[in-house]
Amino acid sequence: MKNKKAQIRMMETIAILLIFFVIVIIAFMFYIKTASVGQSSKITKIQELESIRISQAISFLPELQCSSKNIIKDNCFDKLKMVAFESLNSEPGFDAMYYDMFYFSTITVNETYPDTSNSWELYDRELADSPYFVTSIPILLYDPVQRTNAFGLLNVKHYTQ
Repeated sequence: MKNKKAQIRMMETIAILLIFFVIVIIAFMFYIKTASVGQSSKITKIQELESIRISQAISFLPELQCSSKNIIKDNCFDKLKMVAFESLNSEPGFDAMYYDMFYFSTITVNETYPDTSNSWELYDRELADSPYFVTSIPILLYDPVQRTNAFGLLNVKHYTQ
């Protein structure tokens, strides 16, 4: 009789341990799932911030900024400087020179008012079949020849790897 009671108690202990380990495994799987969702949202946020950083970097390039008597205007691109910068885009070594700043991205400026036909592609290094983030910033476009201003959009399409 004592032997049977010991066997029953041992089976109860094994069953309790088995249930405990199943609960621990389920909790561990839930934790891993929650952590992976949190990590993917952090990665997405970092990639969005990188897209904004690239748009700020292009906004403050002296190669494109408007200036008059060494006074720089905020959020303003010079149309003549953009034409010259766009022509450099086809030069060998251009991508390597600006890759550290812009990585894999496409940077375009579109004039929206008064003339909507003007568009400049300042940098183009895209990754095929890759997700991307688009950041658009309104800017002022200055024509130093005619001394007129126009409105435009700076579009930065940043590709993620």
